[in-house]
Amino acid sequence: MIRTAEVFDAAVYRNLIEQLEAESDFLLYGKSERKSTIEQVEGLIQKIEKEENSTIFLSELSGGVNGHVTVFGGGAPRNLHTASIITGVLKDFHGQGIAVDLFHRLFQWAEEKGVTRLDLSVMVHNERAVHFYERMGFEKEGVKRRSLIIKGSPIDEYVMAKILV
Repeated sequence: MIRTAEVFDAAVYRNLIEQLEAESDFLLYGKSERKSTIEQVEGLIQKIEKEENSTIFLSELSGGVNGHVTVFGGGAPRNLHTASIITGVLKDFHGQGIAVDLFHRLFQWAEEKGVTRLDLSVMVHNERAVHFYERMGFEKEGVKRRSLIIKGSPIDEYVMAKILV
């Protein structure tokens, strides 16, 4: 089941993000690098709830949250039609269609809200994610060279976008 996160989900959302960061080196933060309090996460969710072009979708299966798509909409009049996304599904749930379900809900929401451009960044060596995003209709727009340093090594990221018109 895909549902919209609410303030009472702050602890669950924070725990999901911590789990994802602990099991993957493909995210902006690594294990234990993010230091968010429940209050900070509650504040983030409250801020997102007030924005027409931002949201958080959670995937829930058997009572547990196993994935998310977090959407940050543009904040200026000229980019209110755009949104940047962050996403992740716990490894134990890979291959079960959860990411596809999350993205289908994302696309439905974007149409309802008038968001016509979705973008994201993904490490170039994260081939599984790159292929998934391409299957979902995202196209590579460019490369952010040496945009991250992970374990002392520079990492390039693709900028990918999907136009929904």
